[in-house]
Amino acid sequence: MDILKIRIMDISDKGYEINEVIKVSELQPVDVEALPIEIIQLMGTVKKTGKNFLFQGKILGIINHKCDRCLDDMQYRLDREMTWLFERGLVSTDLNPIIEESRSGESKHRKAKDEFDELAEKRVFQGDEIDLTPYIWEELVLDIPYKFLCDINCAGLCPECGINLNHEKCSCGIRVSKEATHLPNTKLSELLQGINLNSKEE
Repeated sequence: MDILKIRIMDISDKGYEINEVIKVSELQPVDVEALPIEIIQLMGTVKKTGKNFLFQGKILGIINHKCDRCLDDMQYRLDREMTWLFERGLVSTDLNPIIEESRSGESKHRKAKDEFDELAEKRVFQGDEIDLTPYIWEELVLDIPYKFLCDINCAGLCPECGINLNHEKCSCGIRVSKEATHLPNTKLSELLQGINLNSKEE
């Protein structure tokens, strides 16, 4: 995606500002399953730091979905912050840096730690531009929840009548709870009787 490809020559001493509304479908790699979000907003700044470049920004968005427990419509708010340190190098197809070995056998990337090592995730760029596209997609994949819940204490649906227990109670729910209360007591009494009989026989 061209608007996420930042030319090194365009990054001034004051930095390069990004504030874009992006269609997620334009970030999606080929033959990869779509994500349940249509549009995101990307805000951030790319700044020079020595020979490297620091990106600090955030992704904002809203996912309209159904709660996986009660099936009510809900919204999931996406608000993810990123701090990436881009350094020139080689990268594999799965975005992992390719480490080159020097004659002494030490990695060329194993240098003294800079001030951003503890704060930023390392990224690699090649050529004369930094492409944020694959890294933005990666962040979206990591932030989308495995299950959508309208509330952490969502009561869900009654397994017998299907009533949404967040909004109303049902008689079958009361019956099930009473049965569940008496059942362990019956089992416990049987177990205790068995123990008493065994002790008498001994």
